[in-house]
Amino acid sequence: MKHFLAYIPAGYPDLKTTERILLELKNVPITGVEIGVPFSDPVADGPVIQKAYTQALKKKINLKLIFQMLERLDLPYDLYLMSYLNPILNYGEGLSKLKVHLKKAKVKGLILPDLPLVEINNIQLQYPVVLFVAPNTTFKEIPLINKIRPPFVYYIARYGVTGTRNDLAYMDHVIKLRNRIKSPLYVGFGISTPAHVKKVWSSADGVIVGSALVKEMDKVKPAQMPKAVVKKIQNLLNR
Repeated sequence: MKHFLAYIPAGYPDLKTTERILLELKNVPITGVEIGVPFSDPVADGPVIQKAYTQALKKKINLKLIFQMLERLDLPYDLYLMSYLNPILNYGEGLSKLKVHLKKAKVKGLILPDLPLVEINNIQLQYPVVLFVAPNTTFKEIPLINKIRPPFVYYIARYGVTGTRNDLAYMDHVIKLRNRIKSPLYVGFGISTPAHVKKVWSSADGVIVGSALVKEMDKVKPAQMPKAVVKKIQNLLNR
């Protein structure tokens, strides 16, 4: 089975809309959702997601509020929390409580784009962390990845930040890593068309779509956002 992970920025334009989007996503065959935690310096994210974060931060959206929302929901797909290290390490109630809240919210793993693989053992989070690989990842790094056995491995399909694009390079490298990594390999950054999804699925286990969904949200009023996101996913899946 090939996988599809949808990225949704928490609190954009408000948490009630985020909740409605998560519930609406029950109607499409996705593997999971990557919940984006608003952060003031999202170094891996492009202008579309940065704009969403800026609006969410103006509403004072934080991890505690996100956990409260997720704990209320009963969702049929996997949940991952995408954040940067600062909000995680400085969680107000401490890392032990963070672990409790992650479990209550049914979060399967953390996605931390500013946590390099070489530093993974120096950060004692005691919670599953998705690891990143990129076009410059060498085979020397694979034994450590396989030892950790993350929920999945996130292949960054472009240099720079997130955002839609017209082409997809590095698929040959994706295949080489896929043949050596024991965890599922998902490809993200720049996925925006049905052709992209099909191409990634021919080389990897799953695809991650973010900016393309947020762009659809930007086109409509908040009340229409859940349907807009679902419609875009159905388009990407050729349904």
